[in-house]
Amino acid sequence: MKNTLTLIVLVSMTSCYETLSIDGFDKERWINYEENCSAYRLDNAQLVIDNQDLLLSGTQNEVESLLGKAAEHELYERNQKFFHYRLTPPDTCGKYETIKYLSVRFNAIGRANLVQVMLREAQ
Repeated sequence: MKNTLTLIVLVSMTSCYETLSIDGFDKERWINYEENCSAYRLDNAQLVIDNQDLLLSGTQNEVESLLGKAAEHELYERNQKFFHYRLTPPDTCGKYETIKYLSVRFNAIGRANLVQVMLREAQ
């Protein structure tokens, strides 16, 4: 019984995380940018970059709570992860020669340690 109680306490302590917040950032519009061919992500990428210190203080769960699920996940050497958030509106909204992504790199213990904008040629 004592072991079960200890396990419950440990699980509940490790499952909690802080919610990150950026002034002027509309989480709902960021997450639902595809619905109306919105350029919200592209227009507000600089706001996120300007507040990268906030992201760099966060964990994978905290960043996901702010930015939502990433369009792409990339596993790299030494257990590093990259989350790529598409900034350019979806292909159904128009044809783009270059596609922009916000990329967040996480280290092996799940801490964000790099935020950058990447460009890719459209296929």
